[in-house]
Amino acid sequence: MGRGPSDGQGHRHRQVIRKVLRKALSVLASAWLAVGTLTFVGLWSMVATAIPQGAAQSQGVAAWAKAHPALEPVVNALGLHQAFTAWLFLACVTLLGISIVVCSWRRTKVAYLRARTLRAAARADAASIAGEHELVITLAPGVALAEALPVAREALAELGVRTKVGEGVLSAVSPWWSVWGSAVFHWALVALMLFVLIGNLQRSDGLMGVSVGQTKPDAAASYGVLTTGPLHSWSGVNRSFRVDALDPDLKLGGVDRGAVPTVSVLDATGKVVKTQLVYPNMMLHEGTVAINCPAVGLSADIGLESTGGVEIARSYEPIDFSQTATEGTVPVGLLGIFDRSGAVQMRIGVTVPLDKRGGQFGEWIPSVPRAHIVVYALDGATLVDTVIKTGEATQLPGGGSLRLLGIGWYARLSIVDDWTTPFIYAAMSIALLGLSISLLARQQIVLAAVVDGPDGPTLALRMRLWRNVPTTRAEIEAALAAALSGGTGVPAHDDKEIAS
Repeated sequence: MGRGPSDGQGHRHRQVIRKVLRKALSVLASAWLAVGTLTFVGLWSMVATAIPQGAAQSQGVAAWAKAHPALEPVVNALGLHQAFTAWLFLACVTLLGISIVVCSWRRTKVAYLRARTLRAAARADAASIAGEHELVITLAPGVALAEALPVAREALAELGVRTKVGEGVLSAVSPWWSVWGSAVFHWALVALMLFVLIGNLQRSDGLMGVSVGQTKPDAAASYGVLTTGPLHSWSGVNRSFRVDALDPDLKLGGVDRGAVPTVSVLDATGKVVKTQLVYPNMMLHEGTVAINCPAVGLSADIGLESTGGVEIARSYEPIDFSQTATEGTVPVGLLGIFDRSGAVQMRIGVTVPLDKRGGQFGEWIPSVPRAHIVVYALDGATLVDTVIKTGEATQLPGGGSLRLLGIGWYARLSIVDDWTTPFIYAAMSIALLGLSISLLARQQIVLAAVVDGPDGPTLALRMRLWRNVPTTRAEIEAALAAALSGGTGVPAHDDKEIAS
């Protein structure tokens, strides 16, 4: 029975669908799409570094919008204040990811076919070459059968093709792994993008001020600045951080490392898991956590005392250096004094007057450690403004006092918790390996064997020259023909080389 009109129409529809699908896959795998999306992502990221990131009500974004009223509507419409979560950026990254996946799959299929061909070529013998080859070269009468392969080997060596002779076969066959470089590189890029995406969803990244001798739990309340992904959870985090010491001018191996803290990571029981000096290019890595120290400052150890002089609370107040401040320091934050119901009664700012040398404030503990205490009412009015030395106290309005117990150092720790970090480095290393193989490894098959046929002895040749080969098929044919017959080779049949 023949096909009816509906069958023919359905067949045509399937052909159209397959054609459209092939065209779409071709576009997705094209180099111009990958280069275009990568360029967009790069330019977008550069622009994002010049524009404050955050919510519209944040101080930095609001100040930028006020300073650039003409640009703000465009920036806001494009979502550049949340550049890396904006729909346009995510759509471009998604398109890039799909493009790389399609390209990776295509390159995987090519690599598989080539690797299978290489394995078969590595097992080839004289009989198989005689039965399947692309070129035959008739040996000149003066060329003995035993001399044909050595002569051919010398001719190929002059072209940069290193061969070996064994059991009547001259061969230059690349190892099977040489064709996998491009596929490995592209799949590593896919893995890298995937781990970066997962990392952004679940990582935490923040700054924590920790004074020397102080221990802080790894909890949201301990951070001064904190960014977390939408999938991040603190439920499984049971560790704390301690700064054991701080050398304001550490020299190691003759290199000035600057101010360097000694940081410890403690487990849930308070046991030290790891202790290490932390300075540029020497981060502390423990599990999923990476700790750096971008800055240090001073720390005022303040004791809150009752009216009877009994200490009821203690606080380490971090203080940053500032050459533009009147005394050379500024408070990182204000200390709150609370009543029994938990409501704020007043706020306290603490700074440390620094010594001056040569018109500049010396960024170290002053020769006479003192703290400048300013107590503010809730409406901002100044209630107390005094300077006290170590051991001295100042009275608080309403009773009680603040005592300066000491001036020391604090380290501003940059803490990143992201389990994908080692996988990102692994993906980058694998990508680099794949790229190196793709750029450096030869992908070739050169097989030759002497065949004594009815028309006389000939050299049968099988070739595949895919990548990084220092010569061409035409040069090989010409060199072998000149060395063995003084003429030109005769193609045996059409080449069945695998398309790249």
